[in-house]
Amino acid sequence: MWKSGLAKSETGIAAYAVARAVTAENLRRGLTIVVDAVNPVEAARDMWRSLAAEHDVPLAFIEVKCADEAVHKRRIEARVRGIAGMSEVSWARVLERRQEYEPWSQARLQLDSSNKDAPALIQEALQHLDSADS
Repeated sequence: MWKSGLAKSETGIAAYAVARAVTAENLRRGLTIVVDAVNPVEAARDMWRSLAAEHDVPLAFIEVKCADEAVHKRRIEARVRGIAGMSEVSWARVLERRQEYEPWSQARLQLDSSNKDAPALIQEALQHLDSADS
């Protein structure tokens, strides 16, 4: 979006609006949707709740965190996304974003990525979703 002229400071808000529109269209088509988003504020989470209610579909939030701060810092400092025109996220920025992160008002599955690999986390998430369906 910012490559098209939208200020980088506004892409977060616009990205959620685009994600909502794409999700709504796919829900209208009867598809199952997985949205991968930070959802750092309650307003973003409420957007997904209301969209699910509008389409009368179940909704489950899964929050993945790295609880071991040393592991988290090491991962951030080693990560290279290589997105042209976008700087890498610094550990200082991660700490700033933590301050902006609002507490959750409703239940969600919380997964800790600091001591489990991706297949184990995926299995836990799928078990949670299966149990929510029953």
